[in-house]
Amino acid sequence: MNREYKDSGISWVGQIPANWKIIRNKNAFSCRKGIIGRHSSNTQLLSLTTKGIKAINQGETSGKVPESYDSYQIVDENNIVMCLFDLDCSAVFAGISNYKGMISPAYKVLTCKQCILPQYADYWFAYVFYDRKFMHYSKNIRYSLTYEEFSSLSILLPSLTEQKKIVDFLDSKCKEIDGLIDLQERMIQSLTEYKQSVITEAVTCGLNPNVKYVSSGIEWLQKIPENWNVVRIKSIFKRRSEKNDPVKTIERLSLSIDKGVTLYSEKTTNLDRFKEDFTQYQLAYPNDIVLNSMNMIVGAVGLSRYKGCVSPVYYVIYSNKGVNMEYYSFLLNCQPIRDIYHSYGKGIYAIERGEGRVNTCRLKVSYDDFGSILVPMPNIDEQEAIADYIHTKSKEIDNLIAMKLQKIESLKEYKKSMIFEAVTGKIEMA
Repeated sequence: MNREYKDSGISWVGQIPANWKIIRNKNAFSCRKGIIGRHSSNTQLLSLTTKGIKAINQGETSGKVPESYDSYQIVDENNIVMCLFDLDCSAVFAGISNYKGMISPAYKVLTCKQCILPQYADYWFAYVFYDRKFMHYSKNIRYSLTYEEFSSLSILLPSLTEQKKIVDFLDSKCKEIDGLIDLQERMIQSLTEYKQSVITEAVTCGLNPNVKYVSSGIEWLQKIPENWNVVRIKSIFKRRSEKNDPVKTIERLSLSIDKGVTLYSEKTTNLDRFKEDFTQYQLAYPNDIVLNSMNMIVGAVGLSRYKGCVSPVYYVIYSNKGVNMEYYSFLLNCQPIRDIYHSYGKGIYAIERGEGRVNTCRLKVSYDDFGSILVPMPNIDEQEAIADYIHTKSKEIDNLIAMKLQKIESLKEYKKSMIFEAVTGKIEMA
């Protein structure tokens, strides 16, 4: 069937089917303004995430928790919730609600009028937000829109019958693509766990499968090779407490769970946390191990390759005892020793958010407790061999993970293009 097209008048949409309408958002949606009020304690709390609207417990919110939820907005099933600020972000911050509940007053809650199906609107906004189309209409530095500005923007409107066909088509295709993405993510999780097990096995057992083991006397490690020694951390490492005052370097270093110690200039998230006064920071040198005293329990440990300045809440350690710092950077970040950090930690514990992520962790380990921990000590040659082995195996695993991540990105791009072609009429529904 040959389909006739017309110009949509929207530069990023192009041609659309000739029988489709183009209307203003104000003619497709109404903005809800209902406040939950005194019923907040008995109402389901909702959160707008990159994966849509999620139902959460009121005691498990991240970030700053309000004193009261009474000012939160009412949300019903099939309402569209969206964020109209930070529109330069590539994350999708619009979604259809499958719940009755309440959500932050920072968001807009939309009710679809009779001319538009909520599920079709959800797919339309998924593309618009994912590809950051709204940011081009913003007139301020935060890339935000007022609701009045949003209301004046256009949306494509097929007939209700065709909207239903589009929704059914995309539901089927997206479910298939999401299943493939989920498979890749589970494979990445398995590879990540395997990598951690390889590291833990190597740093605690060595590389010789025929070695004889003896009781370690270490709280977190049951046995070690018989030719290994046991020492306290404070006996082989010294704490570097060298202040950057007067300023010796303006190179800022960052410590993350995923990447270890990196140059702050290479960061793409959580920027602008450094103060301009460099004298407030301490120095780290190449081959120093840097540990975040408040996030050690979740893996904020890394070996520095640079000279630079780091947060004063970090521990920077070095050794002149002839040890291999790479070996100990792996050892001091393996899962069994993290459990010991946890037992020594004092403060507020983090909230697990799923997918292997922890939002905030403020369980500080004192340096005295850290220094008192017993650790194994192979001879220097074996330390170096173990570090080399871990590098080789980690590179192999990281390459596999990179391939899976690329596959995920390709699937996401395919899904995005599929949604775009469907909601703009480039694909004709049977």
